[in-house]
Amino acid sequence: MVAVAGVVAALVVTGLAARTEGSVGPGKVVLQARPGPGGTRLQLPPVGRVSAETHDAPVLLEARIDEVDIERVQALLNDPDPQRQLAEQVRRDLRPLFGHLAVRSLLLAAVAGAVGGVLLPRRRWWHALVGAGAGALAIGLLGGLTWRQFDIQAFARPSYEGPVERAPSVLSAARRHVQEFGQVRDRVRVLSAQVADLYAASAGTEAGDEAAAEVRILHVSDVHSNPLGAEVTRRLAESFRVQAVLDTGDLTSFGYAIEARIGDVIAGVKVPYLFVPGNHDSPENRAALARVPNVSVLTDDVTSVGGLRIMGVADPTFTATNEINSEDAAAARSREAPGVAAEVTERRPDVLAVHDRRLAEDSTGKVPLVVAGHVHRRTSETEEATLTLTVGSTGSTGLGTFTVDSEQSYEAQVLHFRDGRLDVVDYVTVRGVSGEFAVERQVIRPE
Repeated sequence: MVAVAGVVAALVVTGLAARTEGSVGPGKVVLQARPGPGGTRLQLPPVGRVSAETHDAPVLLEARIDEVDIERVQALLNDPDPQRQLAEQVRRDLRPLFGHLAVRSLLLAAVAGAVGGVLLPRRRWWHALVGAGAGALAIGLLGGLTWRQFDIQAFARPSYEGPVERAPSVLSAARRHVQEFGQVRDRVRVLSAQVADLYAASAGTEAGDEAAAEVRILHVSDVHSNPLGAEVTRRLAESFRVQAVLDTGDLTSFGYAIEARIGDVIAGVKVPYLFVPGNHDSPENRAALARVPNVSVLTDDVTSVGGLRIMGVADPTFTATNEINSEDAAAARSREAPGVAAEVTERRPDVLAVHDRRLAEDSTGKVPLVVAGHVHRRTSETEEATLTLTVGSTGSTGLGTFTVDSEQSYEAQVLHFRDGRLDVVDYVTVRGVSGEFAVERQVIRPE
């Protein structure tokens, strides 16, 4: 009876308290072992859990990922073989963690067994020894049997529970995007070339001096690290034969260094890429993108394209880390607006480019054209002879739409200038992965 009491006490206590935590690869993991149906569960809060029948012994192993170190993930992604490096880290880190769990379980079993033994009537001093020995032996046998039977290959046949059941369809959508990526690029190339040629024929823009007098600028914004949005930008720049691309910010999203790799796609744009940083572009990413050969980062600068003077003012805030909320960021831009207006009065640009139009709210009447993004929708307003244009998201609102079959559109503007004044706006829309393509022309008539 003393031995049985020790075993029962050991099973109860270890099931409640036998756990350990530590770093495994780039994350922090909590391991727990308790009596239950044989198998292993990986808890992935808040996504759900993945289970596998790794063993038959009546022990349920649970591993819960509590935290992921983003900087270590970035370091892994910079490794030539990140998958191999991650596997090595996990193997190296898991062994001592399992050892710590085993030692902790045996100690808890011995203590619980001793307490269980002495709680019986007519207790003797040796009851504690018998209870401790029985408890530790039972837990040791269960642990040894589990270790012997454990089959990691069982995770080749996992079970999904909770929202993670959507994972196969998400992966399928991602693979489908990879297959259709080239098709989307071809559709953009062919259709935009046809539309450009049609407009050229109808407007006579390719005839003699008129063609030379026109300056075309592709206005994009809010790519938000979506590589397809960057690719659409490159194709439109080629097809509409623009002299420059003007990006009004949020080319990246989270401030992670790896996002600057979108510059590899931007480097393929064959014309100058004028980048006006937004509130999701970290200082580090702004500096990294400035090193891309064809990119000019406009923080408070004036540049000239075909005689057209463009002034770019970077957003004064960085909100991706939530160190400043949206209301405070908006207030900061409004405080900067008078200074921007003073610079506009002194430098007299033809175009003022900002990420959030609040930066230009005091420049109304002082510059013919303001272009912006930030709001992820198209707007066109005229006040005191100043036309303010915003463009929808060229990244289809961000990277998430690249991994699901989204109907969000990729949007951009082709701005046609003559003699330093905006003459025509072509609003370009590419919808979802189907590549449905549309252009709407707006003729800007003088007052």
